Amino acid sequence: MSRPGIIISVFLAHAIAGMGMLTRIPDIQFGLALEESVLGAALTAFSVGGLLSNLFAGRVIGAVGTKPLLVVGLPLLALFSALVGVAPGAGWLMAALLAMGVAFSLVNVAMNVEADRVEAETGRRVMNRCHGVWSGGVLIAALLGVLARALDIAPGVHLLVFLPPAVAMGLYLARRMEPCPVAPGDRTRRPGIALPSRRTLLLVLFGLSGIVAQSAVQNWSVIFMRDLFRAPVWLETMSLPAYLVAMTAGRIFADGWTERFGPVRVAVAQTCAAMLGAVVVALAPSPILAIAGFALIGLGTAAMFPLLITAAARGAERSAAEAVSAVILCMGAAMLAIPAAQGLVAEAFGLRMVFLVLVPGLAVTLLMARVIAPPPVGGAAASGV
Repeated sequence: MSRPGIIISVFLAHAIAGMGMLTRIPDIQFGLALEESVLGAALTAFSVGGLLSNLFAGRVIGAVGTKPLLVVGLPLLALFSALVGVAPGAGWLMAALLAMGVAFSLVNVAMNVEADRVEAETGRRVMNRCHGVWSGGVLIAALLGVLARALDIAPGVHLLVFLPPAVAMGLYLARRMEPCPVAPGDRTRRPGIALPSRRTLLLVLFGLSGIVAQSAVQNWSVIFMRDLFRAPVWLETMSLPAYLVAMTAGRIFADGWTERFGPVRVAVAQTCAAMLGAVVVALAPSPILAIAGFALIGLGTAAMFPLLITAAARGAERSAAEAVSAVILCMGAAMLAIPAAQGLVAEAFGLRMVFLVLVPGLAVTLLMARVIAPPPVGGAAASGV
């Protein structure tokens, strides 16, 4: 298998190993009798784990390389996800989510750095396709979750299903993966602690709304459908697949759109679609319209994170591993507060408001879209987007 094919497969394995628990959050909440605010606080532990690991992810990659992190990290991610499903109480749930966050983030940084190196080595865009396949993997995991809920399979049993394929992928990578060499301009910049720079903060201002929207849909959309419309189990769970199908499609086509129209125009058009989707969800009088709104949010935020990662990795100020780690670190720091804040908003103002408040953040993305523009040819970072 070619290098692009292998790294795309890594993104698929990461999604399947780590995202199967999304559709089981309502069942975990019900089984542990957790209030929305307590559930939000528990979900914050995932962000804490990611924050701690992202701080030093660049140094770890510089020391051991991308391949060892991927080989070991994928099976561990699936294992910790299964532990989330069998947690006997809120404390154990937080601990499992903390460990899952560490594994998730280390693999996340490693595979994004490797994808950027593949682009630099081959001269072809693969980042959006990688993230598109990742979204497709989340969709597969979500649909299996729909099936598990319909068959009344316990979350722990369901999530253990993802462990064997994750182990198999780790073993496959151990035999077949040949990591791309570090880009020539990146060799001179040794990774350090991933503290944010001014450019990092500008990039985060651009991309944060997409992460907030993803948190809202992944953590609250099924609960939204259950509580507001009292829809059948299969229909209430379809909100997440609708979001993921649209996101996957948007990412698969985004490389071509970006090459034709440029990253800024693509970001502006998609962000406008996401704003429309958030309003549709917040005002939806029926489950079908709500599902359509979730799909628009998925399409509208599809390319935001891949464009952000590419812009960070191609900057001239620091190594790609450190720059990517710094961006994901800042995202993780913001996510410390977001799930709990969304839980408080849901309790105080209702679940519709959780999605309506996405609109101001998406407006900030529109204002900051220029930050992902490719640098001038011949400039300090001429290998840009």
